[in-house]
Amino acid sequence: MTYRLLIDYEAFKVLSGLKKSAQQLIHQMLRRIQELPSEWVDYEEKDSTGRPLHVSIVGEYAVTYWEDAVDRQVKVLEITRADS
Repeated sequence: MTYRLLIDYEAFKVLSGLKKSAQQLIHQMLRRIQELPSEWVDYEEKDSTGRPLHVSIVGEYAVTYWEDAVDRQVKVLEITRADS
């Protein structure tokens, strides 16, 4: 069963401002993440509460999200340049 994909407004604004080709790559990855969130993790970080955050690298960008398995949701927190 597919997860529900929720995206932070600031991450949405970043995505909307990217070149069309970068948007398409990130959209494709978001669909993959929505299907199988734990399959696309390049590395993990922790938030201030100790919750594991998944990071997937897509071209020049990093997508940071966490998987809420109980509610079957993927929460995209930010999209940044991968080198920052």
